[in-house]
Amino acid sequence: MQTEKKTIKYQWVDFAKFTTIILIIFFHTPPPLSGFENVLISHLRLPAFFFLAGFLFNFERHPSFSGFVKHRSKQLLIPYFCFFFLFYLFWIFVGRKFSSIEEQNVNWLQPLFEYLYGRPFLVCWPLWFLAALFSMQCVFYLFRGKNRRVSVVILFLLPFIPSLIDVSQAPWMLDSACGFIFYYGIANLFKKEFFRFLALKSRFFIGFILLTIHIASNFLLQQSCPAYLKVPLDLLCSVSLLIPFFILIKLIAEKWAIHYLIRYIAANTLVILAFHTYGIRIFTLLISQLAPAVPESYGSKIIITFLVSVSMLPVIFIINRYFPFLLGRGKK
Repeated sequence: MQTEKKTIKYQWVDFAKFTTIILIIFFHTPPPLSGFENVLISHLRLPAFFFLAGFLFNFERHPSFSGFVKHRSKQLLIPYFCFFFLFYLFWIFVGRKFSSIEEQNVNWLQPLFEYLYGRPFLVCWPLWFLAALFSMQCVFYLFRGKNRRVSVVILFLLPFIPSLIDVSQAPWMLDSACGFIFYYGIANLFKKEFFRFLALKSRFFIGFILLTIHIASNFLLQQSCPAYLKVPLDLLCSVSLLIPFFILIKLIAEKWAIHYLIRYIAANTLVILAFHTYGIRIFTLLISQLAPAVPESYGSKIIITFLVSVSMLPVIFIINRYFPFLLGRGKK
C-alpha cells in the first residue's frame, strides 16, 4: 500500500519526464525552431530535465563522497562508456563513410580524446548530458551539506562563471554543469516545499502570475543587455516557465491515469537521449527519399518526432532485456 501511494504521489513526475524527452526530440528534429517557439522550448527542455534529475535524487543514501562517486559512476559513467564505444564502432565502420568530407578527414583517434575529455561531440554528442550531470552532481555534493541559504547563494552564483570566464572547453562539460546546476540544486534542496506548493489551491493563480513574469523577462532578454543581467534573466525566464509547466503536468496526471507506455518511456529517457539523434537522421532521410516534395515544416517535424518516439520502444526493450549492462544494471 505504501509503495502504491508513493507511485501515485510521483505519477506527475513520469508525465513530466515523458513530456520533456518528447520536447527534446522535437527540438532536435529539423527544421530548426526560430523565434518565440525556439526561445520557449529552450527555456524549458533542459532546465526541466535537470530539475527532475535533482528532484528525484536522494543524497541522504550516500553519506560519503567516495561512496557517492562510486554509485554515480555505475549509473552514469558505465552508460557513458558503453554507449560511446557502441556509437564509436558504428562511426568507424559505417557512419564516417556517409558523413561530410571534413568529418571523413578527421583522425580516427579524435573521438577517443573527446570521450576521455568528457566532451564527446563528434560521435554521439547527446552523451554530453551524462558528463555534465556527473560533474554537476559531484560539485553539488561538496557544498549541499552546508547551510541551505549558503547553498542557494552558491547555486545562484555558479551560472555566472561561463559569462565571466571562458570555460567553453572545460573538461567534463563543467561549463554546462555550472549553467544548469541552479535547477538541479533548487529542486533537490526544496523538494518537500515544492510538493506542498503543488497542493496549494492558489497554485493556478501563482502559475498565471509566473507566466506573465516569463513573458516580461523574455522580452527584456531579447533586448541588448549586459552579461551580468543576462544570467539572472535566463534563470528567471526558465523558473517562471518551469513552475506553470509542472502545475499543468500535475493537473493532467490527476485527471487521466498514466498509461504504461508513458511510464515506460519516462523510465528509459537515458536510452532515448543516446539514440534519438540517429533515429532523427534515419527518418529524415527516409521521408526525403520517399516524399521529396514534402517540405521541412512543423508538420513534418511533428511526424518525425512521433516516428522517432515510437521507434525508441523496441530499442529500449532490447537493451533492457538483453544488454542491461549498457545502463549499468544487472539482468532482471
